[in-house]
Amino acid sequence: MKCSDLKIGEKARIVAIHLDEQKQAKLFHLGVICGEEILCKFVSPLHSPIAYQIKGCVFAIRREDAELIEVVQ
Repeated sequence: MKCSDLKIGEKARIVAIHLDEQKQAKLFHLGVICGEEILCKFVSPLHSPIAYQIKGCVFAIRREDAELIEVVQ
């Protein structure tokens, strides 16, 4: 399942990140790493960007980037 498939309020665990190295490094500093639990907080009216929360840190990423993060519920 892709991170972008999560509905508001749903949680999942990150199992793989298929972004380029630069984007992965930026998200790593926010706590986006394999094994972490991610919560969907908000989806914009046009479905991009999408806001997520990991360990109290809320951040928004583009839908096309969220589609490259694999999660399991």
